[in-house]
Amino acid sequence: MKLAKLLASTIASALLFAAGATHAQTVRILVGYPPGGGVDALARLFAVPLSEALGKPVIVENRAGASGQIAASALKAAAPDGNTLMLAPDSLMVIAPHTYSKLPYSPLEDFVPVAHTGSFEYGLVVAANNPSKTVKDWVAAVKANAKDGTYATPGLGTGPHFAGMMLAQDTGLALVAASYQGVNPATTDLIGGQIPSAILPFGQLGPLIKSGKLRVLAQSGDRRVAFGPDVPTFKELGYPSVEIIGWYGLFAPAGTNPELLQRYNSAINQALRLPVVRERMDALGVAPKEVTVEGMANLVRTDYARWKSIVKATGYSADSK
Repeated sequence: MKLAKLLASTIASALLFAAGATHAQTVRILVGYPPGGGVDALARLFAVPLSEALGKPVIVENRAGASGQIAASALKAAAPDGNTLMLAPDSLMVIAPHTYSKLPYSPLEDFVPVAHTGSFEYGLVVAANNPSKTVKDWVAAVKANAKDGTYATPGLGTGPHFAGMMLAQDTGLALVAASYQGVNPATTDLIGGQIPSAILPFGQLGPLIKSGKLRVLAQSGDRRVAFGPDVPTFKELGYPSVEIIGWYGLFAPAGTNPELLQRYNSAINQALRLPVVRERMDALGVAPKEVTVEGMANLVRTDYARWKSIVKATGYSADSK
């Protein structure tokens, strides 16, 4: 199946909804971020095969704001009938609960995982004209000039922000996070020389790396990745704390029929085997991974506990920002 056909199917589903399909006939995938971003792109990608598997329209509904919390609140309030889902990054489910003293939702009580929709690593990135060719060079540069220790992140309290804090712990450097509203503004300033380095989702930077505008010095995975085999992990360079693999997941309201969850999970996992889906995910810098409902629930619980320890160790609180 060609991508054009998939996109056409998405448009047809949206038109059917607009033409008067009832709420019960339509599945909504909530996205807590604006159109055009990585989460939105993934949701629209999976809406097509999910619609085909279910035999009814699946649309994406953007509920941007409050770092995804508006969409999460809407999912919590939705009926557990399988007609409302949410595609969210791990930060919303396993990091935010430990950085905010109070959230309008509890990820472990209010939601149930449906499926894994991709994983990704973070990279320490500099502009092509930066003299640092390796992490060792970068560490020496920061020690020589503290201003070089400022790094861009796509938001405070996110995985990249904590990766920087872990790197500071392992290197003994005084690093300072600069918060941006997403990856694109951060990379623009990085290329323009307004900021010396950044920690960002590695895969999303593919075109800028291939064009020679950016250089990735290291990445946060547990092993080297296919789309960047020459980029070492922080762990193999001697910085063991900086091992983070982010992910995206599909969630439903608590109380959703387990059989329905299994059906949706099967549809997503089958979609992950489609070449056109894998090609699009590769372009987004996201690695496909088939995970069962039970496996996804275990991942959420495990990462929730891990991030609780990480956040506590850093002393970071989003309430004070």
